[in-house]
Amino acid sequence: MAFPKKSPGDIKAGQMVSVTVLAEGPIGSGGQPPLTAQVRIPVERLRRGPTGHRYAIHIRKWRGTNVSPVTLTRQGDPWQLVSLPPPEELRELLDDTRFLAQHVYAVAMNTLDIFETTLGRRMPWVPEGRVVLKARDRVTATDTGYERGTNIIRFGSVDRMGYKVPTALYRDIVAHEVTHAILDGFRPAWADHLATMEQLAMHEALADLVAILSVFSSREVVYRQLEAAAGTGGGQRGVGDDELMRSLFDFARDLFARGPLREPLLGPVPENWQDLVEPHARGSVVVGAVLRAVRHLWSERNARMGGPPSLQQKAESGSIVAMRVLRMVIRGLSYMPPVDVGWRDLLRGIIAADLDMVPEDAYGYRDALQNEFSAIGIRRVSLHNISGVDNYQGLRYPIRLSALGSDPQEVQRFVWENPRLLDAARLERRTPLSSTRVRTSERVSPDGFIISEIGASFIQTVRMSRKEAYVRLGLKTRREYVDVRGGGLLRFDAGGRLVYAALKPVMDRERQGLLFGSDQHHDAEEAASSGVRDKFHGTGE
Repeated sequence: MAFPKKSPGDIKAGQMVSVTVLAEGPIGSGGQPPLTAQVRIPVERLRRGPTGHRYAIHIRKWRGTNVSPVTLTRQGDPWQLVSLPPPEELRELLDDTRFLAQHVYAVAMNTLDIFETTLGRRMPWVPEGRVVLKARDRVTATDTGYERGTNIIRFGSVDRMGYKVPTALYRDIVAHEVTHAILDGFRPAWADHLATMEQLAMHEALADLVAILSVFSSREVVYRQLEAAAGTGGGQRGVGDDELMRSLFDFARDLFARGPLREPLLGPVPENWQDLVEPHARGSVVVGAVLRAVRHLWSERNARMGGPPSLQQKAESGSIVAMRVLRMVIRGLSYMPPVDVGWRDLLRGIIAADLDMVPEDAYGYRDALQNEFSAIGIRRVSLHNISGVDNYQGLRYPIRLSALGSDPQEVQRFVWENPRLLDAARLERRTPLSSTRVRTSERVSPDGFIISEIGASFIQTVRMSRKEAYVRLGLKTRREYVDVRGGGLLRFDAGGRLVYAALKPVMDRERQGLLFGSDQHHDAEEAASSGVRDKFHGTGE
């Protein structure tokens, strides 16, 4: 689908175009052609490749190493993207380089757009530049993944029905890997060499939630799942709560099972799930909790329709709930600390962000998430002092608002000139902050008002000798040196007043003792994190 021809000067900021993608994957059920969906993405100038401002798509020829550049726009007009449907025959689809480029580009842009429109700000890459998506790379299926520090996402192939099928044709896999890149740019310390298994599991859980809920937000996909459930549940109106639950989890399992990257959500929640050493396995428990909340909210929405809803109405309802919950999760990221995040940090961020955005939880979205997180052992978040600033009354504001929104030094000065805040963060007085980032955001609330805020994060890393680590923090180690760190997130309103704080104290004996544990625990964490230090999926296993 193409929009009317315009000169580049006529392209308005925020203009969108609809693009056809595969709704799930390239292999349809029962010998049928694959299901397609329309995604809306921002209009931008595209060069051959295709190459835009944020992404470059590289597609290797099936034989050899040469990249085959593709043009997605009308000849002579790089602003006019032309969307074409996929071939119906599987062999033709797998050989269609142009559609592969169109699909990967559109899904990647749509995923990025969901983050940016939800958070009200541009998402950076680390390092800066474009993310290169190698949509038909010469790697194994298990080597598909985002590589930290290179801005490269490699997509291998899987063997299906006697064909080599690019993993890039699976919408959820593209969304999953792009989410890793987005999170890495947003919070680099969540997956660096000092990150614990909890942060790596958080990465995987968030990437899976974006993949599942963004795909499930397509009405066409939900309708297909409900049709399958109706076949066993008795007709167009015979899909009850049990079928809703089964259709949602069957859908999620299908995404997990058909790709090479993740395990299905099966069985009861293990009692010791927070000690599981594999990031995907640990994160999948939280994914399951969020999906159960979606199922509950979906059922409640259907019940409010007044009469027995049709499958079309239920599909529309499910897609709306999925997108609302997805945006709640994404919005919560900007309320989470920059280091050492845990599951309760995620829950607190989601609840606090949604409370700011939608004060009246008329349909129980926050309660549903709190209940499901509580069911897996994550303590509920109290709304009393959820902002975390009640203990910091009488703060000194020796800052200029214009500088606060752009200058990290102004944020550091604010922390330094407020000893109460400085003590709460337990910063080491002799060590400078190793990282400070400032970002402004603007969002539109449901009542139509603009919410403008400034988010500032800081990190401090302290290197101590073995003796100093024991004396100051009680850490017992045979290592010559120990690196400990912490930091915080501060959110200021449009008037420059502190309205939210999430701190991870640096020189805190109890917190660092839990994180460091024994030498054996520390070595195990380092070994586990080294496997994803440069790449989020294991190689060849």
